[in-house]
Amino acid sequence: MKTSLFNSYFYKIWSFLFSDKKKWPVSETLIGKAFQRLYVPYLTEILIVLSLVIYWYEGLFVKYWTSFPADWLGLLCLIAALLFADKKKIILGKSHLYLLVFFLIIAISGLLATADGLDSMMVFKGFLLILQFGIVLLAGSGLRKSITKTVIWIGAPLALIGIFQFMTHMPSSSLWLSPGEKLTRVFAFFGSPNVFGILMAMVALLSLGQFIKEKKYMYLAVSVTCLISTGFSFSRSAWLGLTLGLIVCLVIYNYKYVVYLPLLALGLLIPQVRNRLFLSISQNYIFDSTLDGRIWALQNGLYIFQKHPLLGTGPGSYGGKLALNYASPTYLEGVQSGYTALYFTDNQYLQILVQSGILGFLSFIGFIVALFSSLVRKYIVKKDIMTLAAVGAFTCFLVSGLFANVLEFGAIAIPMGLLLGMELGEN
Repeated sequence: MKTSLFNSYFYKIWSFLFSDKKKWPVSETLIGKAFQRLYVPYLTEILIVLSLVIYWYEGLFVKYWTSFPADWLGLLCLIAALLFADKKKIILGKSHLYLLVFFLIIAISGLLATADGLDSMMVFKGFLLILQFGIVLLAGSGLRKSITKTVIWIGAPLALIGIFQFMTHMPSSSLWLSPGEKLTRVFAFFGSPNVFGILMAMVALLSLGQFIKEKKYMYLAVSVTCLISTGFSFSRSAWLGLTLGLIVCLVIYNYKYVVYLPLLALGLLIPQVRNRLFLSISQNYIFDSTLDGRIWALQNGLYIFQKHPLLGTGPGSYGGKLALNYASPTYLEGVQSGYTALYFTDNQYLQILVQSGILGFLSFIGFIVALFSSLVRKYIVKKDIMTLAAVGAFTCFLVSGLFANVLEFGAIAIPMGLLLGMELGEN
């Protein structure tokens, strides 16, 4: 069977498109050679950790500095981190090439959108917003994998704050609840319980992997705390991402453990969890979603995509906070001739399809497939449990992207890019 597979056209095409038969060290490129002497790896580590603190605790800083420039400070830290990174450990593979092609298409789309009359600052900021994921992925390639422990411990206080908010019944915004719902949805220092829940789910998987690797119960305690906070966020996207992340990890680790997955159904015994899940498939919820929710956003996004199928409408032009703040004219091309029931796509893939067209969308999907394939292959060869934890967190990230613009939220995109970069790098 293996011989037949390796000789098949499917395997040859798959290998050509996604397998890393050859890699290219950044230090051997023109840019890499020019900046190789600028090499302070510990400073890179400090700057990336600082950017995490900025993004994760932005809500706390804003209380004492109302105009706290979190986005710009975080981005500057990441750019400086890449400049000081060890370029010899940044090895470019197929996944990097797909990502570079994606950024190139986004840049071309932005230039065309600017020439077509869109606000140049909106387009530029939209490009930087997506670019930060690629920057931290490259910078993280030269770091020690032990930085994962730092990420876990920075995230642990957020989980405790979330539990405290739930225990004290902190009021939840009506925007986070469906009509008739009475819940306390925790959010820590974030502006959304969905972002908080997705982040906690990712940290829970990382901490669980660290526990299995080192057998230290303090990591198990952090993982359980993060799991509880994920539950208290009442984010269905986070719950689904966490569940599928665990399933993928178990299938790769030992498929026999999948028999224990039905135990997750015990969560349905909790009335609030059961009601929250069943609400999403109720007739009233689906009807409301068709009028001004995710179903409407999907229809509207696909309608605009048909008008700009090749390169899209440009970065930052649709489906996110930037487009809303800049009153992007792209919304005027919607299915209801300018009336916009929902300004956010709440779907990262839909936003990429609209902003960068089919070329950008396919290159991003190519990046996902090549990266996922590389991570699984690395785990099979090295049996490093933290690589498997990265697979689980990446699965959670991708699944959550169906219900949130995960690349726009630095609190999620930065730790994910860092984790993936460390796994791809030559540590």
